Amino acid sequence: VSASDIFGGNSTQEAADIFLNILKGKGSWAQNAVVLANAAVALQTSGMSEDYHSCYAAAVESLESASALNKFETLMKMQS
Repeated sequence: VSASDIFGGNSTQEAADIFLNILKGKGSWAQNAVVLANAAVALQTSGMSEDYHSCYAAAVESLESASALNKFETLMKMQS
């Protein structure tokens, strides 16, 4: 993955749009790879599992099933 493949935009709004596109399943391979790797490490750090591979599988399931998007939307509604 090169830095240009995961460029986060030129503004906060662009970064937010990219993030939302990833959650909606419209991210590029590189964007998804980075998000999934980071999510797996976060899950592992939280104690979900000591095994990185099971945390990665959980992250993939969450993204592909739209569970991550649904949780994000719930959090956004709570902010209103």
